[in-house]
Amino acid sequence: MASTISHIKRARTPEQKSDRRETILSTAKVLFMEAGYEGFSMGLLSKRAGVAKGTLYLYFGTKEEVLLSLYSQEFERFCNTIVVGIYPGISDADFVSHLYETSLSDPIFLALHARLGTVIEQNISVDALITSKRNMATHFHTMVTQLSQPLGLSCEQTLEALSGISALLTGSYDGSSDSVIENEVIPEDVATFMGYFDMKVRFEKNAGYILQGIRASSR
Repeated sequence: MASTISHIKRARTPEQKSDRRETILSTAKVLFMEAGYEGFSMGLLSKRAGVAKGTLYLYFGTKEEVLLSLYSQEFERFCNTIVVGIYPGISDADFVSHLYETSLSDPIFLALHARLGTVIEQNISVDALITSKRNMATHFHTMVTQLSQPLGLSCEQTLEALSGISALLTGSYDGSSDSVIENEVIPEDVATFMGYFDMKVRFEKNAGYILQGIRASSR
């Protein structure tokens, strides 16, 4: 650990500074997984990453800028991963299921996605916002282009569908992990009622409606 901290403090070249930034972000991801948004702080991050707090602020002005950079990384991963396994003529149900599972494949993606517009982007500099949006737009439009043909939609329709599904994903996310009653026996009527509000069920059902509506509007 000491050698890592020493390396970070000696960072002077662009390569070393890039390494330092990546170290901070990888540490931030672990901290966010452990502490969540409310428990995440720049003070804790500086201690975990082994850098002075003042040094940390040279890279990120607020904790939200750290989290935005983390989200940008996870968004790029999502865009690259979602196109893997997609094939021509894939059904809407299979695509939506694949999208849902991909969004859950990283432990922090949905938690950050749900806070992006309402919290994270409200507490960053305009320059950081512009840089982030341009980077995400590049990956998003590449993903749209790669998905349009397998889905049998135009790029414009695919963009419209994914924009709507993204909003749905934000609204569906409830922040819950495994249910506290997962291994309990509950009455059938209660289980049925709870099923109406299951995140996976409501997301996949309504995402399917979005795709159906877009297809119907083009006829």
